[in-house]
Amino acid sequence: MQPSSRCGDSCGGKWLPLTTAYLCAFIGPFGGNMIISMFPVLEELFNVDVAVISLTITLFMIPFSLFHVVTGAMSDAYGRAKVMLLGSSIYCMGSFLASASPVIEVLLASRVIQGVGGSMLLPVAMALIGDIVEPRRLGRAMGGFSMAVTAGVALGPLVGGYMASIHWAYAFILLGLMALLLIPLILAVEVFKRSSTPRAFTVWRGFFKALRNKVVLTSGAIGFLAFVVRMGVYTYVTDALGKPPHEWSTDHIGLLLSLAGFAGLGAGLLAGYLTDKLGRLQTAFVGLAMLFTTFAMLVLPSWPLLMPVIMVMLGFGGTTTFTPLSTLAVEVEPQFRGAASSVYGFLRFMGYALGPPILLAPYAYLGVGGVAFACMALVAASTLALALMRRLALRLTL
Repeated sequence: MQPSSRCGDSCGGKWLPLTTAYLCAFIGPFGGNMIISMFPVLEELFNVDVAVISLTITLFMIPFSLFHVVTGAMSDAYGRAKVMLLGSSIYCMGSFLASASPVIEVLLASRVIQGVGGSMLLPVAMALIGDIVEPRRLGRAMGGFSMAVTAGVALGPLVGGYMASIHWAYAFILLGLMALLLIPLILAVEVFKRSSTPRAFTVWRGFFKALRNKVVLTSGAIGFLAFVVRMGVYTYVTDALGKPPHEWSTDHIGLLLSLAGFAGLGAGLLAGYLTDKLGRLQTAFVGLAMLFTTFAMLVLPSWPLLMPVIMVMLGFGGTTTFTPLSTLAVEVEPQFRGAASSVYGFLRFMGYALGPPILLAPYAYLGVGGVAFACMALVAASTLALALMRRLALRLTL
């Protein structure tokens, strides 16, 4: 069935579906990043080195990214509620299995299960917001979505570290309880969209239609590049600051990295407002300009002293870029909104996974300056792609 109505001026009647969507957007990145600060405890517990324990990130992100391709399209055919219920149930099972892991192999398997479950939540939540929020307020709603994702990324390591200081299993029990809480919330929401066309046909039709849509692909490509530069900076700036001549402590570096996450939280409301008032493309240009300025500062010899400003700019620019792109992705194909969200999310999160290897060569040959120049080039390419999007003959008024 179609959504019964869209948000009016206050969106007061839609607080429950919006809250549910934001929690679904939060829990995947939260669980994915929570384990980072638990590495030392888990290495000692399972008697493995960092190369093995880091697989807990990889084995979460691979299914989380790959299953993005189809889960949104499945929600177009079978209904948002069914896919989200399945995702929260799988995520819940994977979390509780992780909390009871007797050996590292079980923990790694549980992370795969969590990744599959998380992939059924985030893109469908994004499509649900497009179902219930009217276009003139969609940017602000997507700003809230960006804030939820950013909050998960920022708070995950902090909560994981605290839980690990008490008992490592508590972190996964918390994730399981959060996923369990989603089930009654999803059941209580009455506006979930369901297609009236044949289901299998709808899944594949929506998927291929989204793949052919230039706005979806361009938005996803820019999102991919934005995540590449973000994760590359996280990885190699951290490595450089931990080595001579800087030799910063891990606590200092961790606090520094958290600045980007918290800046992104602060940027969500403003980015959403600008998306609605200034325009989708114009706001994305503002975000990319901020990112370019960020990497220009990273080229300077005094970049270590500028790191607090750089990380705040990185978080603010990233959210200001992602919010209008997400808005475009969910409104360009209303009939196949889930499929469009899937394709966009897949491309975006592949940037998360591939950022470090893509920027490895510039770092190996030229250090942090090489990473900065490469990031500036990628942001420039994203800006060109965004400019070309203006020239497309689209059904959507941008």
